[in-house]
Amino acid sequence: MTGVSTLWLWERGLHRLAVAAVLCALGACATAPASQSVTERRNGDGLGGTGAPNGVMVAAADGKKNGDGIGGTGILGTISGFGSIIVNGAAWEFDRHTAVESDGKPSSLEALKVGQVVMGVARTRGDKFFLDTLEIQHAVTGPVGAIDYAAETMTVLGQNVKLNLAGDKAALDAFRTLQAGDMVSVSGLRMDDGTIVASRVDEQAKDDGRVLVRGLATVTGDRVRIGGLTVTPSADTLVSQPATGGQVFVAGRMINGQFVADVVTGEKALPFGKDVRDVSLEAYVPATASPLTIQGIAVQGTSLPAGTVTGDRIVVNGHIAGDNAVAATAITKVRTVVTINKANGSLRPAAMRPDTRQRPDRVAPPEKPPIDRPQSFDKPDVPKPVVPERPQIERPQDIPTS
Repeated sequence: MTGVSTLWLWERGLHRLAVAAVLCALGACATAPASQSVTERRNGDGLGGTGAPNGVMVAAADGKKNGDGIGGTGILGTISGFGSIIVNGAAWEFDRHTAVESDGKPSSLEALKVGQVVMGVARTRGDKFFLDTLEIQHAVTGPVGAIDYAAETMTVLGQNVKLNLAGDKAALDAFRTLQAGDMVSVSGLRMDDGTIVASRVDEQAKDDGRVLVRGLATVTGDRVRIGGLTVTPSADTLVSQPATGGQVFVAGRMINGQFVADVVTGEKALPFGKDVRDVSLEAYVPATASPLTIQGIAVQGTSLPAGTVTGDRIVVNGHIAGDNAVAATAITKVRTVVTINKANGSLRPAAMRPDTRQRPDRVAPPEKPPIDRPQSFDKPDVPKPVVPERPQIERPQDIPTS
């Protein structure tokens, strides 16, 4: 859990305005130091670029590169930038043929955000990798059960979630707007103990209804446990039987505060097509690293970098060597991930102000009656008034004198 910074909660009011997901756009960066923030820019952010990813374009079993649609490379990791899509320190190209999903539902490239965990398949065209498919995979979407603001932790649908806001005031303020019962989607990878280290948290509309969780299963009889959530699949909900220690995906709804499963699916540890030969996988180092197993996948062929300890984030590049095994050609330690908190309206302080758009129309003052002004006499079209003639004043005649 050390060395993990968190950025999270946008799209939420500063004081409970009904995030996205996270919280503050501090960005998510797989190579930046903990004190560094990386904004979600699509160009010029130093994270873009093209070309063969470091350690990813590995040789196939016959010693030849995957080329121009022959074979493929499976990726699982965190988006750290754009230009191309930057995952696991490598640039993955996309075009109109790239099929995008979000938790099994059709989506679009516009839905991709820094901090999301994605799984996809890419093929080479020349010296570049182009994505055929890409799926956004949330670790959990559901109601917040409890929050510890001081420890920067919370539980979501029975899953422990760890955040590290790195002292960022905007992120801290946004995080504090969350309360128990709020619906969030958490992107992140799991530690050895099952804790999700959040790389992105987006608040969801409560009326969306769909909740889900993915992780390693513990199966006891007819019950399946993922973290702190126990599910009893029915004949209508079970798609494929999960196994203890194997991956499981569960989706359902919250009814009267209780989780009701609609789908329970056991998944392969390496969920790629048969023609995929190479992989690039991001994970956390478990407590027992010899032999190394990450999320149910046995890693063979090379050792961890010097100085690697439990809880460090690594990228494993190599070949698929079996249903649950990878022959690694390179293991790279990556330093930090910044979680994005995206909550509804947290960066819109104007939302606290009165809505000026609802002001009533102003009442116009009554018009003053027109003032009759005398018309000008020098206008040719205005007749001049007739002035009555003054009567002559007759003076008395002189009286003759005798």
